[in-house]
Amino acid sequence: MYRVLYRKYRPRFFADVIGQPQVTDTLKNELIAGRIAHAYLFTGSRGTGKTTCSKILAKAVNCLDPQNGDPCGKCEACLGIDNGSIMDVVEIDAASNNGVDDIRALRDETVFAPADVKYRVYIIDEVHMLSMGAFNALLKTLEEPPPHVIFILATTELHKLPATILSRCQRFDFHRIAPADIAKRLTLVCESEGVHIDENAALLLAGIADGAMRDALSLLDQCMGRSDSITEEVVRNTAGLADKGHLIALTDTFISKDAGAAIGIIDELYSQSKDMARLCDELISHYRGMMLMKTMKKPRDILVMSDDDYNKTDKQSQAMPLAEIISGIETLRTAYENMQRGANRRVEMEMTAVKLCEQLTSTGAGIDPSFEKRLAALENTMKSSARPAQTEASPAAKASAPSGGTPIRMKRPSAAEMDKLRSNAVPMTQWPEVIEEIRKSSKTIAAGFEGSTAYISGRFVLVDSPNDICFELLKVSSQRESMRVAIKKVTGQEYKLGRYSYPDEVREDDALSELMTDFKSAGIPVDDNNNNNT
Repeated sequence: MYRVLYRKYRPRFFADVIGQPQVTDTLKNELIAGRIAHAYLFTGSRGTGKTTCSKILAKAVNCLDPQNGDPCGKCEACLGIDNGSIMDVVEIDAASNNGVDDIRALRDETVFAPADVKYRVYIIDEVHMLSMGAFNALLKTLEEPPPHVIFILATTELHKLPATILSRCQRFDFHRIAPADIAKRLTLVCESEGVHIDENAALLLAGIADGAMRDALSLLDQCMGRSDSITEEVVRNTAGLADKGHLIALTDTFISKDAGAAIGIIDELYSQSKDMARLCDELISHYRGMMLMKTMKKPRDILVMSDDDYNKTDKQSQAMPLAEIISGIETLRTAYENMQRGANRRVEMEMTAVKLCEQLTSTGAGIDPSFEKRLAALENTMKSSARPAQTEASPAAKASAPSGGTPIRMKRPSAAEMDKLRSNAVPMTQWPEVIEEIRKSSKTIAAGFEGSTAYISGRFVLVDSPNDICFELLKVSSQRESMRVAIKKVTGQEYKLGRYSYPDEVREDDALSELMTDFKSAGIPVDDNNNNNT
């Protein structure tokens, strides 16, 4: 029987796992040192290696001849676990075995010693699906299991787990796999299968997979069914994607405000059986690319597209104000959600195209006019970031100042003042969950925090990011409050917000002082005088 690629090429050793060194290196070191925990929690998005690492760990703790933390893959224990003949390693799907009785039966089994290997290992996949009664039944056993039992819990939705379960597990966070790593792995698989794949096709597959190796291999399997020479066109036809040229052409019609041409392109794509919801989603990704080009110094590092498409997209981003791009994403997102709720997809897409062409995006898109002004100011700041700082505010800056005043010249806190906060700062491991919480209310706002990290220092959450758009967002009082609420929902604690690092000099309008309020309330002095004193 034919074995699908994601099963055929599932890693058998920690060294084969792609893009998760923070997990595999730690597990190997613990196994080498003999520090085996009684309960592990693997969390992360789908297809990133949680179940794979669970099975490798189950083999490693029972291997008769471990090799530097890895299972040997050749002994009776490794072979038996691989082929399923050893019954002491139990994999449970919590989606279908989520009742109290299921967990009670599991708990009763734990008292028996393993028959064939050293440890009885229970792998509970999608553990967040357990009922509250089932969690309570598992709790005591999870806290103090027999010495021959190891639990490995895997979940994609960490926030649904009770805090009592979280506190009893050693937690490992699986990250989305980088597109370049996925593309490299797909190329190796194709070489093994005797199939040719173009570099751009591999990158496109990686982009569609959105960080999930399993999804990339599944789609590659479908592409191989179409052709033994996989090109970008084969991938697009297999996945039902619009050609990138159509996305660029559509965006050109939005820039030129030619609604008739936009509807003509949509009609052409519809006649080719292109799904309108997928088209809308692809346009959101295209607009995201333009947003990142507007706000990041090196967007090429995270945008997955060919050099030719990158240059065309960059040209389009230069022709649109940042506020219009953000507003366009919100309009497209609303249209996508309407399509998912059953609206006529073609009509919804045509109506959205007209909105984007007629500049109706600000009305009803949920964008505060003052926020649009802030985005425009940020765009100007990004354009001039390469120029040396001036001792006096420029005429352009004075012109953009609020009526009745001049731009506030605010210096960053001194090194000593920042050290006061940073000295005790520790990485905030729950930051990705906070961003996911924000994403529930606004995917656009969450996108502004992509690539950011956060640190906890006392009662502060200090945000760090390679781009400035997230700090621009945090200068909007409603967004700051939303972030505080999301942090409290995830952590259960109330925190003030601050910035982990500052540029040498910051010049903005009065809204910038808002970002420093929390520092002042904490007793950290900030020079916000309108003078040139150092």
